[in-house]
Amino acid sequence: MSILDALNPAQRRAAEAAGGPLLILAGAGSGKTRVLTHRIAFLIKEVGVPPWRILAATFTNKAAGEMRERIEQLVGSAATELWIGTFHSICARILRRQAEGFGLDPNFSIYDEDDRRATIRRVLNAHQIDERELAPRAVVSQISRAKNAMLDPLEFAHQANEHQRQIAELYADYERELRRNQALDFDDLLIEVVRQFERHPDILQTYQERFEHLLVDEYQDTNRPQYLLCRQLAAHHRNICVVGDDDQSIYQFRGADIRNILDFERDYPDAHLVRLEQNYRSTGRILAAANAVISHNQGRKGKELWTNGPEGDPVAVVECDSDRREARHVVDAIRRYDRLGRYGLGDAAVLYRTNAQSRPFEEELQRARLPYVIVGGIRFYDRREIRDVLSYLRLLVNPADDIALRRIVNTPRRGIGDTSLDRLQAFAQAKGWSLSTALEHLDDVPNLSGRAQKSFAAFAALISELMAAIETLSLPELGFAVVEKSGYRAMLAAENTPEAEARLQNLDQLLAEMTEYADANPDSTLATYLEEKSLLTSADENDNNGNAITLMTLHSAKGLEFPLVFVCGLEENLFPTARAIGDPQAIEEERRLCYVGMTRAQEQLSLTYALRRYAYGSLLTTEPSRFLSEVPAELTAQNYELDRGFARSRQRVAPPPRKKAPAPQGVHYEWDAEQSPGFDEFVDQDDFLAVGQWVRHPQWGRGQIVSREGQGEKMKLSIRFGTRTKRIAVAYAQLEPA
Repeated sequence: MSILDALNPAQRRAAEAAGGPLLILAGAGSGKTRVLTHRIAFLIKEVGVPPWRILAATFTNKAAGEMRERIEQLVGSAATELWIGTFHSICARILRRQAEGFGLDPNFSIYDEDDRRATIRRVLNAHQIDERELAPRAVVSQISRAKNAMLDPLEFAHQANEHQRQIAELYADYERELRRNQALDFDDLLIEVVRQFERHPDILQTYQERFEHLLVDEYQDTNRPQYLLCRQLAAHHRNICVVGDDDQSIYQFRGADIRNILDFERDYPDAHLVRLEQNYRSTGRILAAANAVISHNQGRKGKELWTNGPEGDPVAVVECDSDRREARHVVDAIRRYDRLGRYGLGDAAVLYRTNAQSRPFEEELQRARLPYVIVGGIRFYDRREIRDVLSYLRLLVNPADDIALRRIVNTPRRGIGDTSLDRLQAFAQAKGWSLSTALEHLDDVPNLSGRAQKSFAAFAALISELMAAIETLSLPELGFAVVEKSGYRAMLAAENTPEAEARLQNLDQLLAEMTEYADANPDSTLATYLEEKSLLTSADENDNNGNAITLMTLHSAKGLEFPLVFVCGLEENLFPTARAIGDPQAIEEERRLCYVGMTRAQEQLSLTYALRRYAYGSLLTTEPSRFLSEVPAELTAQNYELDRGFARSRQRVAPPPRKKAPAPQGVHYEWDAEQSPGFDEFVDQDDFLAVGQWVRHPQWGRGQIVSREGQGEKMKLSIRFGTRTKRIAVAYAQLEPA
């Protein structure tokens, strides 16, 4: 009995393929890890390759550990002799083993991101460059891009434009600082091995001869240094086996180059190609929909996923009035599935394009008291930039809030160090004052430098200006003023990194949320807003006990699977992003990201979009994503979650025409409301919102309508909650019959 007997025909062809270059195109859910581990076991047990002559490179320690465990189950203790690890760990191992020959100290330090930024700060200080003018994170990002392009400081300087010349100087000094500290950063681990192999062909030959077989997982995610390293190591035996999926290449922003996998057969003209197309994860309709979407890409090898499993339910395409209604629909659907016993909460995943989109989903889940976890991120109101802005607002309401002041007094950086702040704190404590009061007596603070006094005074003036604006500015206007006048937006804009852009999007989401809150609660104040946010974020933490709903970006979802998946925010300028529109290659990467999201679903897939979405403090009209129109109508069921202040419509009305991307024309199924989430019974507007009717508000509880004005989206109600009467905009109030 062969160890390959459990594989399907295509998997077996890949596992037992003869030596030489081998490209395994492994579609989503096709069992690529199974094939890779069985191929290694086959080489050891049936071909007779010594395990120490096999090198397997992965991208995560988790993947490396899982691979080793599976191989050990197949071949026993021989698995311990394999070289299996991430590219970075393998390179670090080579560098330490060959340190003397490479002219390195074998005890070199490896600098992570925090270490890199700290080093750059020292370099900036030496150049007398203010971090407010040039953020360390931005410098690190540009240096990393140069390194991934295999450019040393001199080469980078030769091709630098006017704006990059300063970076080139900093790059050179950064490298000198690393050498002084006998340190390598993460990029260096890869680059140094490639360069040292070029300089020392005798050492390269040793590794070429040693590793008879090289196997690479997730080859579509390799960058240029990783590509060059693979070429170097495989040059002698040419037994290179790469496993990957060009349709799942979604990490270009990290330096991944899809051409590495697309051009494999050009690099190795005698390469053998095996496609793994049988899917063991998703239903037939989900696969057909995903196949249809990705088929619109030009830059791909081409494959068609299929399954022996059931066809399954249609893909749900859900149109919602707003992003808030979208979040409510998703939460209601999950809750209904759970109540009916079809799926548990832990079976559900909510996927979105950017971290900033998590906010309405988090709030709806918290209101529904449903447990959830965020993968690859932190809760919206716990994110640093959100807490910073809320701390500014807290200080405006309560100047005695020293915790808030300490958080923001040097954010953005104002040249206020810990020593100066500690001296101010000691002075305040001696007087029995708050820090804000102490700021009014800076001349009396002992040992405070003139520079620190000036910085503290500027901060105090900023807070005074913002406090004075409370009486004249609306809540969203005040939030906007904090973000702008504090310099927070300018700080992030100057960084010009993907992380800074994501943080800016989070700030825009916060301002949008303030606008929603102010519209829904016209009588609210800054104090009541902060109180609600405090209650919202100080609730009991949701334990990840295996029965929690998963929220994550589409990038974070790669490699995972869930019975119930919602891909949300499928709108032009959001998914695909505005930056991608007009760039065919970028659109193809966005489409690959959509494909990744769709193929996470095992049994139920919902694609949702909003007709209106809050962004930049305004309610904007959106266009459905082009990806929706690429899903064949016969594979979908259309659902309209139209928010007329209260109602969830069962009507099957054709969506209004769109200029940029037509709304998908799905098959309209008359589903049972108790079996298919999202199709609640129609409620008549006049009966529900008539004066005298009782309603329930998620924050204020049960109340009676005492007056009504306006119609449709502009309708506003006055509702008496106990002894208080609130004037509420119906479109955002989430009212329900009491």
